[in-house]
Amino acid sequence: MSRQFVKRYADDRARLRAENNYRWLASLGTPVIVPELHAVTRYELCFEHVDGRHLRLGDLTMLAAHLGAVHQVAYARELWAARLGQPFRTNTGWEIPSFPDGRSEAVERELRAGHAPGAALTLAQTRRLLTTARGPAAFYKDANPRNFLITASGNVVTVDFDDLTLAPFGYDLAKLIVCLAMTCGPLPAELIASALTAYNTASAPGRAPRDITWDELMSWAGIHDILTRRYAADGRYAYRWHQVRPESQPTGEPSWP
Repeated sequence: MSRQFVKRYADDRARLRAENNYRWLASLGTPVIVPELHAVTRYELCFEHVDGRHLRLGDLTMLAAHLGAVHQVAYARELWAARLGQPFRTNTGWEIPSFPDGRSEAVERELRAGHAPGAALTLAQTRRLLTTARGPAAFYKDANPRNFLITASGNVVTVDFDDLTLAPFGYDLAKLIVCLAMTCGPLPAELIASALTAYNTASAPGRAPRDITWDELMSWAGIHDILTRRYAADGRYAYRWHQVRPESQPTGEPSWP
């Protein structure tokens, strides 16, 4: 029997959500690579075992380009018809939650409870960012380093399908950068800028909007900072984003209008 990875869920609703997230991502095809789903039970998803390693700091620019390409394909194939403030029904019949759905309440809850001291964003700023986001839709799939496997041949395999929502372009890249910094320590601003350029280049074909800018990326990073504080508090991360975020953008990077 081939080796398998079994993901267990607390209830069948969580399993069904992850299964449908997986099936939609798998339907996108190249450049999305996901493990083969071998079996489904009420509380489990059984995937093929993938030999690979998790993301390292030196992979950031490459992974940013991969994310940009994935988001471009999702937009070109389906999400061109999506609106960030509304749920979106996919061609597989699955409904992807809107960008603000649940996220606005979670951010407000964390800020009001005082769980994010030193956050770069105020409550009013987070409300504006989350509720007035416009433009083309990509998606958020929790792009932390543990949710990708890089194989010996250099392929990027996406794993873990628990969370998926609509999101603006650049939002999931910001999650990747925040999680890497919280894992490895301060990232050079030039490295972040290189990743942003790679993402913008890869996500450009077939979509009309402007590039994602440094200030926009840092604003989304500020949202992720607030939402990941609880995971840093339990020892999952060695650093805090508000302590390691870059003080300024590299020379020559345009500001977000």
